[in-house]
Amino acid sequence: MKKVILSIGLGLVVASVSAQVVNSTKIHISEGALVSFGTDVTNSGEITNNGKVHLKGDLKNNSKIVSKGEVVIDGNTPQTISGTRVVEMSRISVENDVNLHTPVSISEEVSFRKGIVSSNNGSALELGENASQNGASDLSHVSGSVKKTGNSSFEFPVGDGSSLKSFQVNKMSGNTLEAQYIAKNPLDVSSELDYNVEEINQTEYWVLKSNDNNSVDIKLNDNSELAYLKGGVWVKDNRRMEVSNSNKEGSIFTTGKGRVITKEIGVWPNPTQGEFNLKLTGMRDTDKISVDITNQDGRVVMKMDGTVKQLRKAYTLPQGMVTTNLTVRVINGTEAMTQSLILNR
Repeated sequence: MKKVILSIGLGLVVASVSAQVVNSTKIHISEGALVSFGTDVTNSGEITNNGKVHLKGDLKNNSKIVSKGEVVIDGNTPQTISGTRVVEMSRISVENDVNLHTPVSISEEVSFRKGIVSSNNGSALELGENASQNGASDLSHVSGSVKKTGNSSFEFPVGDGSSLKSFQVNKMSGNTLEAQYIAKNPLDVSSELDYNVEEINQTEYWVLKSNDNNSVDIKLNDNSELAYLKGGVWVKDNRRMEVSNSNKEGSIFTTGKGRVITKEIGVWPNPTQGEFNLKLTGMRDTDKISVDITNQDGRVVMKMDGTVKQLRKAYTLPQGMVTTNLTVRVINGTEAMTQSLILNR
């Protein structure tokens, strides 16, 4: 192994540094310079890159890297980025397979050309608030974890190493989201479907984690309908999903097909002599609702609050009421449903 101290000036092109580079002092690459490391690099000192670096071997970073220039990962065999310190770079271009064993943090741009970035929960590809990505495809994306911080929309370039399975998140609120694609059956996580979910995909799902609590809009590239896991049940909610830092496993979603459900209420017998049953359909048993009964003058003669399951029952009108027309109203969220009821005494 050879210790290397380099100070590479403006406009100088270094075709190749082929000896194994073990840096314990300083390497400084000036703006306009081009360096190609043809073998492995171990950094225990300080590397400053203001030019362009081609990395053709592995990188082990145990100290400080300041890269305001571009780094091109373009070796001939799969490469590894590892070490005890986070690797911080402004711009990278992925042109070969690379395995991340330590986090790689990008402040400006990741360009996917060819090659898969493999990562896990402890060594994600991290994009800062102003960072973007481009060029993700079946041939080049992240198989593993991607983190993104910011307020704007972002398309997470995740997949399984063979196919790109990206999705877009809108309405980020300055927090950090971490995404991963899982090529497994989501029914293995939970097989319980909500009342308005007819079926879900059985081959794949996505996991989204957050360092804060918020609600995000999610959109797949093919505009598929989404179902997400809430309280152990696959539900549909117009692509909005709650992401919480209290859920260490993350929020899980997949594609799903919904049922067209119409909320309805009904009463029987009608007319009634005082007792009647209330029918509630198209609502979850756990939905909180309000039921009130008013007379022709608009006066409330009965009022109940509870869940659909609690209030789907038989009712008895007050004994002192005489023959009259009544209105039964059920309020579920922002929706109000009414049904006429005739009291015949």
